[in-house]
Amino acid sequence: MAKFKPGFWYKTKDSKNEWVEFNTYAELKSNLKGYLEQNTENHNGCNNAIAVFRSRRGEWGEWFEHWVLGDNGKPRIIKSGWQ
Repeated sequence: MAKFKPGFWYKTKDSKNEWVEFNTYAELKSNLKGYLEQNTENHNGCNNAIAVFRSRRGEWGEWFEHWVLGDNGKPRIIKSGWQ
């Protein structure tokens, strides 16, 4: 089974792309809001969206999730699926 650490690319204010990786998905989710607020990248027409890549327990392959800040200021998934 392919298992790798969850992570994402995001674009900083000085237009540098940076890869951020976490040991667990829970750790990623707890830090995601701050990165969404700093991000300047657009995904599928959504401003400040971040595409998260991870493996899923008991599954083969790579799973993706597109996250944005919702109207209430909390991160939410707008799209997900298998790569």
